[in-house]
Amino acid sequence: MQIIAEIGKNFLDKDGVNADLVIDLIKKAKDSGATVAKFQTHVFKDEKLKRSPDRYDWIKFNEQNTPLSFWDSVKKICDNNDIEFMTTPMSKLAAIKVNDFVSRWKVSSADITDFDLLGYLKETKKPIILSTGMSTDWQIKKAVDFLGDQIEYINYCVSLYPCPIYKINLIKILELMNSYNLPVGFSDHSLSVEVPVLAVRMQVCAIEKHFTLDRSAFGPDHKVSLLPDEFKTMVGLCRLAEEQGESFEEEQKYWKNFRIKN
Repeated sequence: MQIIAEIGKNFLDKDGVNADLVIDLIKKAKDSGATVAKFQTHVFKDEKLKRSPDRYDWIKFNEQNTPLSFWDSVKKICDNNDIEFMTTPMSKLAAIKVNDFVSRWKVSSADITDFDLLGYLKETKKPIILSTGMSTDWQIKKAVDFLGDQIEYINYCVSLYPCPIYKINLIKILELMNSYNLPVGFSDHSLSVEVPVLAVRMQVCAIEKHFTLDRSAFGPDHKVSLLPDEFKTMVGLCRLAEEQGESFEEEQKYWKNFRIKN
């Protein structure tokens, strides 16, 4: 099972990229049990066509601080620490920008209806992870039909930040499995370490969680992120839940002590 640490943009501070923090986040994600370190890539010229003006300054700030050389260095850091580098392109131009650095794609819930982006991803023939937050059943089906067998798995998530536990409907995991006959992962925006464990028992193929070293740090995603010790606890519980065992033969040993003989 894949464990994705969503580092996102948690390496930025008010002055831009904190180079030491990038390295620290990747190493600690690996030490906490993550198999993938995931980021997000922006190109403002593309995103301004589909995002609210309220987000323009933040998108520009992200793009200005993450040129191609930055992604090249982050990929190398991940390779040196034996953890997969992944980044979610937030537009078609962002995908073109990082295409040489990734072996597969993650489509954010916000972009499941962006067929310029999906069309380019399809052209690359690389596997695609498709997130379904804030999406209708019809929107999910349209994207799944369009991407076809390039979809590695569908990600169930609820696009609330942070997401209250009672808003998470894990039954949707089974519904997605049954509707599309595809593997399903769980991208969890709650601060719970237990909810992903329940998803693992439902046989999801991946768990994704935001990851930070300081929940009070600069930037919007820290507040929905797990700290390294929390992430490590979650991974340990998920690995235990991943084990599947049969108990019936052992239970039979107790029949003679507890059941009436027939």
